[in-house]
Amino acid sequence: MIQASIPHLNDGASIIATGSLAALLGSATNQGPGSSAYSLAKQVVARYVNDLSIQLASRMIRVNAVHPANVNTDMLQNESMYQQFRPDKESPTREDAEVAFPVMQAMPVPYVEPRDVSNAVVFLASDDARFITGSQLRVDAGGYVKMVLYKG
Repeated sequence: MIQASIPHLNDGASIIATGSLAALLGSATNQGPGSSAYSLAKQVVARYVNDLSIQLASRMIRVNAVHPANVNTDMLQNESMYQQFRPDKESPTREDAEVAFPVMQAMPVPYVEPRDVSNAVVFLASDDARFITGSQLRVDAGGYVKMVLYKG
């Protein structure tokens, strides 16, 4: 969709892709069926944003991605994900999984809310972000910094 829209964008437009913390962690997130394919797909989004931001910079078109950690949506709130987080239980419930969800973040929260991601998107689309391009904005409650050793 992004590629198809480019000829129709005015100079100064903003493109915001949805990635995932999985894109930035790579194989560290491969913990269940489909997780490696999901991680790879999101890595491609991150790379595409990077490359496209360079290509469109001369037109002042900003290209960024938002990379959330687990978000309180149906993608997280389902039996398959509960099993991923609580393999010690035969049929884990949401309540069972809720105690394990915070292991992903540095902040003691089980997930971020959809509005947290939406607020980041609104910011990137605003004039306040007029010089931000090629950004990989994490909305992850510290999930990345918890999982990746800082190499200064």
